[in-house]
Amino acid sequence: MNWRLARRTVLLCLFGAATTLSAQQRAPLTLEDAIDLASKNNPLFLQTRNDLGPAAWGVRAANASLLLPDANLSFGVGWQDQGQERLGAATFAQPSVLLSQYNFSLSYTLNGTTLFQPGQRRAERRAVERRLDNAELVLHNQVTAVYLEVLRLEARAEQAERELRRTEEYLRLAQAREQVGAGTRLETMQADLARGQAEVALVQARNAARVAKLRLIQALGVQLPAEQVELVSEFQVFEPRLDLESLVNEAMARHPSLVAVRADRDAANSSVKVAKAAYLPTLSLRAGWSGFTREETDLQSSIVQTRSSRAATVELCNTFAELYDRTGDVPPEWGNCSALAFTPEDSISIVKGNDVFPFDFANQPLTLTAGFSLPIFNGFNRQLQVEQAIALRNDMDHQVRAYELQIRADVTEAVNNLETAYQTVQLQEENTQTAGEELRLAQERYQLGAGTFLELLDSQTLAAQAEVDQIEAVFGFHQSLAALEAALGRSLEPQGGN
Repeated sequence: MNWRLARRTVLLCLFGAATTLSAQQRAPLTLEDAIDLASKNNPLFLQTRNDLGPAAWGVRAANASLLLPDANLSFGVGWQDQGQERLGAATFAQPSVLLSQYNFSLSYTLNGTTLFQPGQRRAERRAVERRLDNAELVLHNQVTAVYLEVLRLEARAEQAERELRRTEEYLRLAQAREQVGAGTRLETMQADLARGQAEVALVQARNAARVAKLRLIQALGVQLPAEQVELVSEFQVFEPRLDLESLVNEAMARHPSLVAVRADRDAANSSVKVAKAAYLPTLSLRAGWSGFTREETDLQSSIVQTRSSRAATVELCNTFAELYDRTGDVPPEWGNCSALAFTPEDSISIVKGNDVFPFDFANQPLTLTAGFSLPIFNGFNRQLQVEQAIALRNDMDHQVRAYELQIRADVTEAVNNLETAYQTVQLQEENTQTAGEELRLAQERYQLGAGTFLELLDSQTLAAQAEVDQIEAVFGFHQSLAALEAALGRSLEPQGGN
C-alpha cells in the first residue's frame, strides 16, 4: 500500500482540517511508525517471537547429541563413625573416617532418534521462523485496520462538526427571518432541534474516534495519551489495474500463512522419520574415570596398632634370627631386626599418608564399555507413534490444501471488492457534488423566501448523508486495499491514480 507523509492528507483536504491540540502538544504518528512500535511492544507478537530462541537451541541440542558425547562429573563427601564392621563371619574394628569420591564419564549413544532428530529440529525451527513471518503480517494488517478505523471515525467527527456549524447557521437564519416576520416560530424550533441533533451526533462521533484511538494504542503495546497522538499518514485513492491470475499465483507461492503451514507440514514429515527410526538398533559407548579418599579422623589408634604390629614383627624376626644363629648361617632378611622397629619417622609418615581428604584421590583404573541393543517388541507402542505421526502429517496436507483454497478465494474476493470500492468512490464524489449544489440552491431559496425550511432541512439531510457516504466510500476503498494486501501477503503500489 502506498502511504505518503505530508502536512495535510488528501482526506483532510477533502473534509477539512482537524480542530485539536496544538502541534507542540501532539506527537505525529505515521502508519510505518505505528507498525514499528507494535512489532517491538505488542505482547501477542512478542510471544511468537520468543519461540525462536527454544527452536534455535533445539537444533543445537540435536546436533550436539549426534556429534558430541555426553559428559558427566560427580563429586561427593561423607563421614563414617567408628564401630565394628562385619565382612562375612569376620569382624573388624572400624575407625571414624572422612570419605570423598569423584566420577567422570563420557558416553555416546547412536540410534535412529539421534540420527534423524537434527533434521526434525531444523524443520521445526524453519516452521517457527515462518510462523513469525506470518505473525508480522497479521500484526501489520491489524495495526493498519485500526489505523484506518481511527482516521475514518475522525473524518466522521469532522463531518459532524461541519454539520453542526451548518445547523447553527440555519438557526441564526431562521431566527432572523422570524424577527422580521418572514418566518415562523415553528421554523425556528425546527432549526433549533436540528442543531441539537447535530450536537448529539458530534459528541458521539468524537467519542467513537477517541475509543478507536485507544484501541490503536492498545494494539501498539505502549502507553500513550490518546489526545497527544496525531495520525498523519496519507492514503491515495487510485484506479486498480490488477491481473487476478498473477496475483493468485504470487499469493500461492509467497503468502506467509501458507508458507508457515507448509513449513509445519515439513516438520510433521520429519516427525514421521523420527518415529520410524525407533525400529533401528542402538549403539552405546562409555568411558569412566573415578577415584576416592579415606582419611581417619583420629590417628592415635592407628599409630598404636602399627607400633604394636611392628613390635611383634621385630620379636618374630629375633626369634628366627636366634634359630638360624644356632646353625651358624643367618639369612640377610633376619640379620638386622632392629630396622623393622617402629620409629618417629614412621609416625610422621602415617600422618602425612592420612592427610588425603577431600581431593588427594586414589584413582581407579579407566573403564571402557560398549553395548549394542536391538528393540524387538514393545507392545506396538512404536507403531502407534508412527501412525500418530503419519496422521499428523496427513492432517497438515489437508490444512495446506485448505489454506490454498482460502487464499485463492480471498485474493479473488479482495480484487473484486477493491474494483467495486473504486467505482463507489467515483460515484459518491458525484453524489456529494450534486447534494452540495442542491443544498446551496435550497439555502438561497429559503433566504429569498421562495422555499420552506422543511425543504432546506431535507436538502441538508441529503448533503450530510452524501458526505458520510463519501467518507465511507473512501475508507472502504482503503480497507479493501488493506484486505487485498492481507490476502497477498505484501504491500501494493498504485498502478494508476486520480
